[in-house]
Amino acid sequence: MTKSAAFLPALVLASIAAFAVAPATAKPLSRMLAQSPLSPDDFNAMRAAEAALYEHTGTKVGSSVKWKNPETGSYGAVRITSKSGGCVSLQHKAHPNGGPAATDVSRKFCKAASGKWLLSE
Repeated sequence: MTKSAAFLPALVLASIAAFAVAPATAKPLSRMLAQSPLSPDDFNAMRAAEAALYEHTGTKVGSSVKWKNPETGSYGAVRITSKSGGCVSLQHKAHPNGGPAATDVSRKFCKAASGKWLLSE
C-alpha cells in the first residue's frame, strides 16, 4: 500500500472527528482537516486500534482497545458497539493533545468478498 493510500483513511477520520459534535456544514476537506486537533500520527494510532478489533473474529460487542501517541500526548480508545453480518460498528473516544475534552467518532467497517475491511459509514 502506498503512503497516500494509507493516509486516505486518516483523512476520512480527520474530517469526521473535526465535526463529530458540531452540526454539518459545507466546508472543504482541507479546512476540516486543518481544524482537527488530531495529527496524522494520531489517526494512524486510531486506525491500528480499529484494525486490532475488526480483524479478529473472536472480538465481542463491548471489546475495546486503547491507543496513545506519545509524540502529541493524544490518547483514546475504540470500542465495538455492534456486530451484524460481516460488519462491525465502532465508537472512538479521543483526547487530542492529552486534554480532558473528548472527541467522539463513530465508524462502521464491513468485510468485502475480497476479505478486505472497508469503511462503510
